[in-house]
Amino acid sequence: MITAASISGAGLAVTAWASQSSDSDVYESAIQGQLLVSADGQTITFTAGWSCERKPELAVRESSQSVKVSLRHKKLSGLCDPGGYARITAHLHSPLGTKSLVDATTGGAIVHFDGRNLAQPTYLPDHYQPFSADEVAQLPSLPPFPADVPNWATGYRYASDTHPGSSLLIRQARGTFVESTGQGPTMVNGHPAVLSNADPKLGPRTLTWADGTFTYSISTGTPSLLSDQDLIRIAEGLK
Repeated sequence: MITAASISGAGLAVTAWASQSSDSDVYESAIQGQLLVSADGQTITFTAGWSCERKPELAVRESSQSVKVSLRHKKLSGLCDPGGYARITAHLHSPLGTKSLVDATTGGAIVHFDGRNLAQPTYLPDHYQPFSADEVAQLPSLPPFPADVPNWATGYRYASDTHPGSSLLIRQARGTFVESTGQGPTMVNGHPAVLSNADPKLGPRTLTWADGTFTYSISTGTPSLLSDQDLIRIAEGLK
């Protein structure tokens, strides 16, 4: 049986969960990273990693002024699985609107990306299918975005056993973070872009540009199956 106790701290009440069962331990932790708020404001998404526990869940507490969020874990004693990464979601009873998004354990504001501004590709090369961005291999050519800048990534993977490691990652961040190095000059919808090739034959390669409001990057994994022209076509099709 699970019991709850109220703990006061930092001006808010936090519910700490504990299990009376010897087989599990349930607790909540801070949101380490960013959330995506859907375009309708009623779904929040977070990327979580875990090991030696069940897949975590988002715990949400809504009020007229704020939405408080934490990550709820359930550890299992005597059992340790490999764990993994996944995007987990929670649905709000009413749209976030102007309410603040707050970490329930720290009281701090949670950086989040507004899904109304998230560009989607209208063109993808054949055989590329959506895949969890955080399960796509980390690419050394990705541009660094500050942790406090709202940004989000969408991952795609080549759906064939012939090239299992080939991936595509589209990132979008609020602000301008384009470096001045690269192969240029390259343009995306009239905006100067930086095209970086770690290895022209194998990849990875990255196309980065800004439109005055957001910075975008499209990066490939290794081996790269996409040409520079493919990346530009994907970029120009983002809507």
